[in-house]
Amino acid sequence: MSNTKLGITFASGLELEYNLHDSEVARMWANKIKHLQNVPFDPVESKAQDMSDLSKIYTEFCEFAGQTPIEIHPLDQSKCNQLHQIYEEQHDRLSKLKNNSVLYRFHHAIHQHENKPDKPIIRVGWGTNEGILTSQFLCQYYYADKIEKNNIYLPWSELGKTPLTYWIDKEPDTQERFNTLAKTHKTFRAQFFIAIKNIEPKALDTDFLEWFDRYKEGWLKHHNIKKWDHIDEHSAPLLATTSYQGDLTGMTVNKLTLC
Repeated sequence: MSNTKLGITFASGLELEYNLHDSEVARMWANKIKHLQNVPFDPVESKAQDMSDLSKIYTEFCEFAGQTPIEIHPLDQSKCNQLHQIYEEQHDRLSKLKNNSVLYRFHHAIHQHENKPDKPIIRVGWGTNEGILTSQFLCQYYYADKIEKNNIYLPWSELGKTPLTYWIDKEPDTQERFNTLAKTHKTFRAQFFIAIKNIEPKALDTDFLEWFDRYKEGWLKHHNIKKWDHIDEHSAPLLATTSYQGDLTGMTVNKLTLC
């Protein structure tokens, strides 16, 4: 499959050709998407829906989940952490129900409200339509040293947060909660993103590293991994490359074809 080519068609009419990267994770990803290339992208996973009104989406989530809403104002970071824990607790039950898109809109709305700067990427996914194609695989060891403009990468897609995000969000300062909520990249989903700018993984904050040192050994052992550094935090596995060097800012992917 090392000579496999992919085609990406954008809403603007632009068509690009990609070469599948020669790696195990890229080949496994291509095997997943060959089953999905004629399935429409999910508007939530591909961020094609407006998810800016967290209060409204939380109300809809509670109606769907049969939950009594908590008071969420003021909507600061501690409240977002509380809402994220509610999402975690309800995920397994609600993910098995039909017409459950509000579960995923709720999750994305929480993170959007946190006002973290968006990565310069075009993210695409099939949501629940990928079904049994979701699998467990340690993707971390395939992370590229840097992310290069217009290439295709595999996004981190855990039910949790990266170690740095956990620290930034001021989640509970305990080993138990850190082990539970902070995740490495083990959930291998049929998603992808296209970088619209080069991303050089920057060094991790020294205050974070000082904090991380207290929990690092226990966390690595809990997840059975050997390391976590700035590459793991800020990069991603390379899936496919293109020679196109134009600007893809503001573009929307309409279709992916595995040639």
